[in-house]
Amino acid sequence: MAGMDFSKIKTVLVLEPQYAEQRFVTDEFARQLMDRGYRVRVGNPSAGSDVWLQVTISQVIPDKKYLVPLQGSLGNQTLILNPITEVGGRSLYPSGSGAGLQDAQILVSNATLSLSARLISPETQELLWSGSVTYEGLDMDVAVEGSVATLFKKFPLQ
Repeated sequence: MAGMDFSKIKTVLVLEPQYAEQRFVTDEFARQLMDRGYRVRVGNPSAGSDVWLQVTISQVIPDKKYLVPLQGSLGNQTLILNPITEVGGRSLYPSGSGAGLQDAQILVSNATLSLSARLISPETQELLWSGSVTYEGLDMDVAVEGSVATLFKKFPLQ
């Protein structure tokens, strides 16, 4: 919006996500807005806020852990002769062998989150600002925090 004075914005309504299981991302937006000194409301469109913040999650790829049994070698290459198995649990810690098995390793993939955010005028529903980001982190918590922090670097509310 041309001529919008973002410095006058004091209260932000973070709109409820389309799916309740996506609330972990809107909660992070709310937390980081409060850290920046804004009053934050969470819910559905209503009066009493200077702007609405709408967040859309387009991709969530959780981190995964795999047990890779290794057997033998051919020169400087390791041979994988058994199937790779996904391992559950929140945290894995390095050890001499994966899951107590000799000649096994645990591999971890990063989590990826893609999202976009829009600031909307409550009176006119006019789009005031939009931005998007894709972020990769060691786990989903890091990906969420990092994606929101990265998006806030472009955010007009400071």
